[in-house]
Amino acid sequence: MTIDAADFNILSGRLLAIAAEMGDVIQRAAYSTIVRESKDYSTCITDRDGRMVAQSELIAMHMNSLASAMSYAAERIDLDTLEPGEALITNNPYQNGQHLNDIIIMLPVFHDGERVAFAGTICHHLEVGGAVAGSNVNATELFHEGLILPLMRVNVARDLENGPIYQLIAENVRIPSIVLGDFRAQLSALRRGRDLLIETFERYGRARVCAAMANWQAYAERMMRATIRSIPDGRYDGEDTFDGRRLGAPPVTVRATVIIEGDEAVVDLSRTDDQVSWPVNAPVASTHAAILTLFATLLGPGVPTNDGTFRPIKVVTRKGSVLDPIRPAPVRARMTSCYRAFGAAKQALTKAIPERMSAAGNDSSNLVTLSRRGPDGYQMFTESMSGGNGGSPFGDGEESVSQALSNTSNAPVEALEMKFPFVRITSYGLAENSAGAGRFRGGLGVRREYEILADDVLLSTNGDRHDAAPWGVAGGRAAPRSSLVLLRDGKQTRLEAACNVRLQRGDRVTLTLCGGGGHGDPALREAAAIRADVLTGRISAAAAQADYGKAIDPETTARTMT
Repeated sequence: MTIDAADFNILSGRLLAIAAEMGDVIQRAAYSTIVRESKDYSTCITDRDGRMVAQSELIAMHMNSLASAMSYAAERIDLDTLEPGEALITNNPYQNGQHLNDIIIMLPVFHDGERVAFAGTICHHLEVGGAVAGSNVNATELFHEGLILPLMRVNVARDLENGPIYQLIAENVRIPSIVLGDFRAQLSALRRGRDLLIETFERYGRARVCAAMANWQAYAERMMRATIRSIPDGRYDGEDTFDGRRLGAPPVTVRATVIIEGDEAVVDLSRTDDQVSWPVNAPVASTHAAILTLFATLLGPGVPTNDGTFRPIKVVTRKGSVLDPIRPAPVRARMTSCYRAFGAAKQALTKAIPERMSAAGNDSSNLVTLSRRGPDGYQMFTESMSGGNGGSPFGDGEESVSQALSNTSNAPVEALEMKFPFVRITSYGLAENSAGAGRFRGGLGVRREYEILADDVLLSTNGDRHDAAPWGVAGGRAAPRSSLVLLRDGKQTRLEAACNVRLQRGDRVTLTLCGGGGHGDPALREAAAIRADVLTGRISAAAAQADYGKAIDPETTARTMT
């Protein structure tokens, strides 16, 4: 069916609004800080075959991952036999899921007895059991990381709403009230999405809505093909590294070859290092999502991302590599290797379109989890901290911003301290001198200090860039490295980027995140910009001299700028 421009715009906007409203439902109904405050979840609408149509503008890493899970399901389950009231659920990374904390639920939507769409959610749950209340950095197998839910066809009322799977989750997590609260929020969002979709089909008719879905995907495909066509044909190589298992250990290298031919792109990651024994391996669906996100960043504002967006892009991996591991390799911190896949392909594109590419950013998933078991059970929160973006050909990098594969928000200090009496945030702000110098410098990262107010608090972290620094472009310099430091009894100890450490009353932990690399020769940076950086405390006078060769007197600078 053809569809006129007015109906196309009305229906495409309505579908996007439905996906966004599903996201709002999760946030309003969620219990955990990581969902309610940091917004680590995503929602989507697919067509009847599970191909992405519209998604909420939340976590980029979840981009197209729900459709990847659906493609796995379609190969093993006859979708035409699904009935109203049934759903698909999984968190299995080796069944096109992400990691175990990300539970995926897909709810089929029926109109006049026929399946016309799916409403989907993916939500990062605070914890899913496993050996550690947080990220188990010592996991060597997926089984050490928590409860595995294989792809299942379930009845929502019977199995999920206080049913067997609901009870299974409750018995395998430390804080069932929080986890199940978020789980119920997912179900609420799915019901809301289903109801709004049925209302849409009733109002506009099945043929018109399905035509809008197909045309929306086709429009996205045309836009991506035009974007790829603007990149010169050729073969471009790039690589990036992430920290080894321990500080100072050899890094792990991710290698990308980007091949541009006309309006299609191939990203070959097969030369990447082998999978490793700690939880930074990335399941293949996550790897694909990282590369697809990179290409999506090349699109202009307002351009949709859906199944059509990614049709011109092929991603090649090698089974047994860190980007396509063999089960049961642990994957809890898969964002580390995904960011390096993103970075390696980005570095390759920097050689093709240098006028459009920025330097490397912090590009890490900097998760901090603090938990404590008391007489009444566990208290636990997870928050995602932000580094800085790399400098670009157009200006300095953004400061303290969620990185490209993520879109998590700041967890307010007040929200944490009111609910978790075992910790106090004593310092939080931009980290001075944390970005790479350049004509356009990188954006700064942040520094956050935690004071522990009770004994036996477990610190669990995921992170990177403590050895492998963000690279600069076109003569720009790399950013300084991140650090995690424990102060106990007057003695400072540098901790690993990914660690599980027992803390005691009086301990202080300081996380300093690096910013982005610089873009362009630092000697070309305008003196006024350097003086402004010194005056606002972004760089010190000593750093201005060392990085830019310019002596800056803060007092004189302040008088001059005033």
